[in-house]
Amino acid sequence: MNNFKFSISDITGTLSLRKPQEKSLTILHELLSTLNIKHGASLEDNEKIVHDLYPTFSKSERDFLSLTFALATGVGKTRLMGAFIAYLHTNHDIKNFFIVAPGTTIYEKLKQDLGNENNSKYVFKGLSCFSNPPQIISDDDYRTKQINLFESDINIYIYNIDKFNQEGSKMRSVNENLGDSFFGELSNLEDLVIIMDESHHYRAEKGAKALNDLKPILGIELTATPYVQKGNKQEFFKNVIYEYPLSQAIADGYTRTPFAVTRTDVNFFNFGDVEKDKLMLNDGVLCHERAKVSLEQYSNTTNGRKVKPFMLVVCKDTTHATWVENYIKSEEFKAGAYKNKTITVHSNQSKSESDDNLRLLLDVEKEDNPIEIVIHVNKLKEGWDVNNLYTIVPLRSATSLILREQMVGRGLRLPYGERTGNDAVDSVMLTAHDKFKEILEAAQKGNSIFKAGNIIKAEELEKQKTTSTQLSFPVDETELLNEGYSQTKLVKNDENDRLFVQTDKILTEAIEDLGEVEDTKEFREKVAEKVKDKIQSNEDLGKAFKENKDPFSEWVNKEVIRKVKETVKKYIPIPRILVKEDGVAEYYFEDFDLDFSKFDYRPVENELIAQDLTNVQHIEHLNAGNLDFDGYQPHKILLGELRKKAEIDYERDSELIFKLISQFIEKMKQIFGENGMKNIVMMYKFDISKEIFRQMMIHFCQLDGLLVEEVLPPIKKNFKSNYTFETELSFFESYDSKIHGNIKSVIFRGSKKGVFDPFKFDSVPELELARIIDNEPMSLNWLRPSLGQFGIKYDRDKQYQPDFVVETSDNIYLIEVKGEDKVNDNDVLAKKNRAISYCKIVNEWSLANGYKLWKHVFIPSKQILVNSSFEHLMNRFNVDLN
Repeated sequence: MNNFKFSISDITGTLSLRKPQEKSLTILHELLSTLNIKHGASLEDNEKIVHDLYPTFSKSERDFLSLTFALATGVGKTRLMGAFIAYLHTNHDIKNFFIVAPGTTIYEKLKQDLGNENNSKYVFKGLSCFSNPPQIISDDDYRTKQINLFESDINIYIYNIDKFNQEGSKMRSVNENLGDSFFGELSNLEDLVIIMDESHHYRAEKGAKALNDLKPILGIELTATPYVQKGNKQEFFKNVIYEYPLSQAIADGYTRTPFAVTRTDVNFFNFGDVEKDKLMLNDGVLCHERAKVSLEQYSNTTNGRKVKPFMLVVCKDTTHATWVENYIKSEEFKAGAYKNKTITVHSNQSKSESDDNLRLLLDVEKEDNPIEIVIHVNKLKEGWDVNNLYTIVPLRSATSLILREQMVGRGLRLPYGERTGNDAVDSVMLTAHDKFKEILEAAQKGNSIFKAGNIIKAEELEKQKTTSTQLSFPVDETELLNEGYSQTKLVKNDENDRLFVQTDKILTEAIEDLGEVEDTKEFREKVAEKVKDKIQSNEDLGKAFKENKDPFSEWVNKEVIRKVKETVKKYIPIPRILVKEDGVAEYYFEDFDLDFSKFDYRPVENELIAQDLTNVQHIEHLNAGNLDFDGYQPHKILLGELRKKAEIDYERDSELIFKLISQFIEKMKQIFGENGMKNIVMMYKFDISKEIFRQMMIHFCQLDGLLVEEVLPPIKKNFKSNYTFETELSFFESYDSKIHGNIKSVIFRGSKKGVFDPFKFDSVPELELARIIDNEPMSLNWLRPSLGQFGIKYDRDKQYQPDFVVETSDNIYLIEVKGEDKVNDNDVLAKKNRAISYCKIVNEWSLANGYKLWKHVFIPSKQILVNSSFEHLMNRFNVDLN
């Protein structure tokens, strides 16, 4: 047996498994502690065991035990494969794994993800359970390498289904190195486990037979669509043991959010196909370019890696795809801007053209890949594992729910691995237009992957503009020019006026571009050099600069000294906290007693049979007027239902669970007797367990693991923000929602003390507070922090972003403004606790290092009045940090 026995928690922690991945691994572990998966074991007995534990499973549908995990696209099926392999190898001494891929795209991806240690998506990264890395056998390895290839610690065979489902394939031919065919060698292995990626492809007769012929001891199937289409009907798998739908993945934050895009007040039935296609393509590119700007701004703001988005166009056939490609590459479409940024992938291409496009396609995530539009017909339904698809344009298609789900599924992966809090970065756009009503109706149905209400109108996108904040230095141009001419003795004219004014702006930009700001000779020299280079390369300014280079350069050097000093004073020093988790978060239920006002059940005395709708084989027999309770165990029945809840840990919560179940059973016995109690549990077990669980969740608590927090000195800059907006106002200009629209779509310019300019607000009270701060003599600088400025999280994975940071001569204030109806919301309280924690730990560091102390101020929005004073608000709503 293998000496490296890794537990579920070991594998989960090392591979950073998500909740559904961990659940899948736990299910496999529970099953294999009971099942006999050796050759010769009874398939029927194993199927019965699985069915009893997981009633959605009724039969394997193969000659060997096969289990399906139906996991939504984007959850991470390949990483789960790695977890399964590590677990089976370390806990069950299995050394041979056969991975089946449905097509070339997935096949190539799996080889890299499972076999290339330098690949960023390598699934075994960090695992120490293999004495040697798993050995990958693929392509023609079995023909060219010696038999000892198959005698390593662990072998992973990766093959396209088409390689071995043909009777005359090379894999079935006798090989002189093996003395048998490769196929025969595999089928003779005592511990072969088959893992089927996108397993709905292997339900056809040939594929199913080929898998049966390999004689594995176990099959594990992974798919996002656990059904096959037969005509107009969907035939669901009978061997599903765990399902994690896309709607849940979206709700849990593991994917981006899908939006449907349409145009209002347009009757699309008045459009011909060509006109409709052109409209959808142009609106699609509008969404694409919006995503491109948003991603670039997000990257610049957070110093994150750059993500280059692309747009996917789905066509009805190859002829249609050719027309679309010609149109996109023509001058008619965006003046030919996408001529060299578009590829088409379909089955009618020549091999060389197809290979070249496939190479570009597989690398489409790379920043240096020029492709921004991909046109396809039917090649990319699954396995194309990219995270930068932001716009989907289904032309004359999307007529079926399955096709829509497959298309949207391609655009749900998160480029940064988690949601960022930036709506544009966390979304994917599906142009709907004439199919909008149909898609919206489908989104409202219980089985839909979409969520109704996620609607963006194309014409509203056109209204939106974007801007980035800049360092706010109010400039008196008259004073600037007077001082400039006085120092340089230049002749006053329009050309020189422009040179002075533009240089002042270029100087501010140069300081920001150079990163952290230091008032040192070296930094000032870098700024001056950058400014002069920019001026000389500018067509409008270069001539005037060259004619007056010496005096003007001297003025620039003096301005650099002045502005660097101002910038150092402008930035608010914000310490960052490095959080290290020592141990894991602890979850538990507080002790409580059941509230029986919510239980209103009476025994059923009629002659009935009870049919479990979730399991057609489970029928409860009821005799005439009396129920047959022989062997019926109400405690066990209710316990079984509650243990299905992911939030309940049986080992941790058993005492409370038994107490609550006993309370319910004893109460029913008191009222209705033993038989009446059993009757009620039998008839209403789902509703009873649901209500007990609901009451438990009211008492669900979380204790963070022991967090070790280390304060890092402030970086010598504040992070800029990027805004989309429709309306622009001056800071103290009257705002009227009826005239200017929602305040969230307005930017304000002209602050005297803001670190940056312009800025946006989420509410009118925030705007009023900003004006109070800006007019307050006590305040030196104030900031609307960007999302990444503090770099800390609260409530596990949420980014912490305060409303305001204000610096005075004595203190720095961390300010939150919240509506009275939200002050007791869990999310608001979690943020408040994080702000208090931040201020406390930073203050200990600040006292030791000579920095200003922090105060947390939590202001209910209605308490901010136009005549409020800053000092009064700070004193009244200052939060006690002790």
